[in-house]
Amino acid sequence: MSESVQSIERALTLINTIVDAQRPLSIAELSQAAGLAPSTIHRIIQTLAARGYIHQDLATKRYDIGPEIVEISRSLYLRYDLVRRVRPYLQDLVDLTGETAHLAELYGTSAMYLSQLEPLSMVRMFTTPGSIAPLYCSDVGKLFLADLPPARVTDIIHKTGLRPRTPHTITSPDDLDAALQVVREQGYAVDDEEREIGVRCLSAPILNGAGKVIAAVGIAGSSGRVLRERVPELAACVQQVAHRAATELILQPQDEPQAQRP
Repeated sequence: MSESVQSIERALTLINTIVDAQRPLSIAELSQAAGLAPSTIHRIIQTLAARGYIHQDLATKRYDIGPEIVEISRSLYLRYDLVRRVRPYLQDLVDLTGETAHLAELYGTSAMYLSQLEPLSMVRMFTTPGSIAPLYCSDVGKLFLADLPPARVTDIIHKTGLRPRTPHTITSPDDLDAALQVVREQGYAVDDEEREIGVRCLSAPILNGAGKVIAAVGIAGSSGRVLRERVPELAACVQQVAHRAATELILQPQDEPQAQRP
């Protein structure tokens, strides 16, 4: 085992030890519980404390979980809570359109699918929860890009590039800017066989109380069923469900405490 991997394992062991104890621990207590030398623990603890994963009470000299761990826990709770609360609306989309419905969020320079529901029909479009999609050529990704400041969009595209996935993929920054302006004006985004030939997807944003996009809901189907001429009709269904989800769930800005929970 390499020294770096061993250090990571020891750091995780210390964090888990404090979590399991459910109280602050001293170096001696950590040493006994984790089976590590005090000198080793002290070295690792210093790094964890500097990054905010561990916090030391200066009065007692004991160590507890730091604010970074708390923030990670909060982020995961909000993510899974969002999936639970939006699931009935995904079912509405399946019932209304007969297509696979999905929920996604912005994940760094990509879009991450959090949930999906499939229709009972034989032909389904599978998007595995946890999978990611490029922002520039996915319906959900374009929604997130359209909501970001231009400088941030430029930075993301600089990092990811505009690699062609199909002959229909947008590969020009100017064309992407024009497409994002259309998304802003019409309130929904379309993946017109841009990621995969034969698949057409469209999504609408879930907005928080400040009017920012916090998630996207949409549908995916074969281009033979989700015809271009049907896009406006289907988009109206998706927009209606997305608006209802945001309104009925009383979703607030992510940096503010949520006022209500069902």
